[in-house]
Amino acid sequence: MKKSFGEYRIGIGASSVLMILVVIALAALSLLSLGNARGSSTLSDRNLSMTLSYYQATAKAQQMLGAMDGLEKEYAAGSPNADGWNALLAAHGLPDITIDEDGTFAFSLDAGAGRSLAVEGTFTPDSVPRFTLTRHELTAAAETQEPSMNLLIP
Repeated sequence: MKKSFGEYRIGIGASSVLMILVVIALAALSLLSLGNARGSSTLSDRNLSMTLSYYQATAKAQQMLGAMDGLEKEYAAGSPNADGWNALLAAHGLPDITIDEDGTFAFSLDAGAGRSLAVEGTFTPDSVPRFTLTRHELTAAAETQEPSMNLLIP
């Protein structure tokens, strides 16, 4: 008895299955890339917003300090007390700046994304420099937590 060995051939079905698997793999990779690109876009938009908010708060702080310096220069001869300076600052559109009896001032500005820009310094209207900054810091704003709801009452 003689055994006949046949040729082993890959038919059209095997190559079609292989091609379908390649297309599915490429589609899955493209979806993963799309998701990664969307995430990166969202993160960069948030980063842009946070950076702009910070620099806007810094610019406003510098404007407020400049206005305060101008008032100090103009009214230094009168040398009012802390309450007088606070009233003068409020009358000239700077109610956020408060001056204590010991000559320190402080104010804070919203820097967006739950952050605030805290500015503090020493106030000396009779000498040059008229004020010295001791703190110019970006801090996390205090978040108020809502009371939790008791769903189960024992």
